[in-house]
Amino acid sequence: MNDLADVIDSELLPELLRDFERLIGLPATLDLVRARGGLRIFIPTPARVTPEHALAKIIGVGALLELAKEYGGEAHFALPKAKKALMAVRNSRICNAYATHKTVRELAQEHHLTERQVERIVADAGVTAPRDRHQGSLF
Repeated sequence: MNDLADVIDSELLPELLRDFERLIGLPATLDLVRARGGLRIFIPTPARVTPEHALAKIIGVGALLELAKEYGGEAHFALPKAKKALMAVRNSRICNAYATHKTVRELAQEHHLTERQVERIVADAGVTAPRDRHQGSLF
C-alpha cells in the first residue's frame, strides 16, 4: 500500500489519520490503516513499546514510539478506514487505465466492481476510451 503514499491526497484522510501522518508519515499511516483500519486499537505508553508489539511489527518501533508519545495509554479507539481517500485513488487509477488501455470489463474484474460502477466512475470523471477502442462508423 505504500505506493499509495505517492498518489493519495492526505486532505481526504480523516483528522486522526492526518495527525498520524504528521507524526509517522503517510506510508506508515497507510500500512496501519491497511492492517487495522476499521478496528479498535490501543497504543501503548512509550515505556511499553517493544519490537515484539503487534503495531511495531506493522509500522516499526520508531513510528510506534512517536504515536505512543502522543496517544500512548489512551483508551482503545477506532482507527478510521480512510475509505474516501482510498476510493479517490482507486477511481483515479481506473480512469487512467481506461483512458489508456483497459476496458470496462477488465477494470470491473480487476477492482471487484460491476461494469456499471466502472462506467459511472469514468463517466463522472469525463474520461473517454482511446480512439482505437471506439466503434468505427457503420456507413
